[in-house]
Amino acid sequence: MYLAGTRLVELDRASSYHAEHRFMRSLLLLLFALICTSPCLAESLWEIPFRDRDILIDGHLNDWEGVPSLIIAPGMDEIRSGGEFAEGDLKVEIKALWDEEYIYLSITWTDNVFDLKEISRKDAVWVDDESRRRDRMFFYDYLKFHIRKSDYDYTLWLSPRSNDQGPFMWYRLLEGYRGMERATGQPMVSAREHDQSSTLEVMLLWKELRLEGKKGVELPLTLLFADGDDPERLLQYKSEHQKWLAWVGKIRMIE
Repeated sequence: MYLAGTRLVELDRASSYHAEHRFMRSLLLLLFALICTSPCLAESLWEIPFRDRDILIDGHLNDWEGVPSLIIAPGMDEIRSGGEFAEGDLKVEIKALWDEEYIYLSITWTDNVFDLKEISRKDAVWVDDESRRRDRMFFYDYLKFHIRKSDYDYTLWLSPRSNDQGPFMWYRLLEGYRGMERATGQPMVSAREHDQSSTLEVMLLWKELRLEGKKGVELPLTLLFADGDDPERLLQYKSEHQKWLAWVGKIRMIE
């Protein structure tokens, strides 16, 4: 009787284990399905039209009329954010065109307080009192234009222009499994300052990016806008007010 009872207990435990395993497997499959179909996690796609007009890189954006734009502002769909934004803190309208030689960007950067500082690449990292390495650009007004694939990493940090300062920039290209740095040319940039806004035009040469400009090409892109609002505050006291907005997705070249 003891052996039979033990056997029944073991069978009951085995049955409970398999039932629990089936339940957990079903639950995981359901969670996976929800994650894969969740609209908030869907990858953003920005389709960039082929250039159909002359673009003069002078900071004036009158030659960009009618080009679809991407709006980056707090609370917008597909826009990630960090820090606390008040109304009117930051809004960016960005447009793009391409041809076989270049990719062109138009940026209208509206900010209630511009906080600019020229930061060279060699000074880009700041180590705080807790020995954490921080990008200095995050504490001022900067755009991070970042194309990154498994064996490719291009970064451009670019500031707006205000109070006769800027635009400031630095850039870097890494390639290969080991992330070896490659020589790359400086983008052509022109900027104008206005009341509480700055307009910029950027022209990047595909050849210097070591990428191919053609219809259907897709590239993973992050556009991150750091928003510093304390031009009089020392760097070590800025962290509690650090703010940023980011668009993360893919760009696709279309006709």
